[in-house]
Amino acid sequence: MSNRQMRVAHSTQMIRALQRAAGLSDNGWTGLAAALSKQGGKPISKQAVHAWLYRGVPAERAVQIERVLDGAVLREELRPDLYEGMHRDGGR
Repeated sequence: MSNRQMRVAHSTQMIRALQRAAGLSDNGWTGLAAALSKQGGKPISKQAVHAWLYRGVPAERAVQIERVLDGAVLREELRPDLYEGMHRDGGR
């Protein structure tokens, strides 16, 4: 697979995972943004979360999404370029 094909595949995977994360959150994009804001750090708007569909999910937010959804959406789904094939030792 070429680098371009890999980027497209990763992008498609990230978009589907992010959409699934919003669907699993109470109240969709708004609920996902609220859950991430509650987890600490800088507050985030639903518009900013939705913009990740086009810009990509920041690495630290991928980890937060995994945590707030109790692993229903994994960081490697949101950022396969960074976390794909990652060995898990049980800690998140």
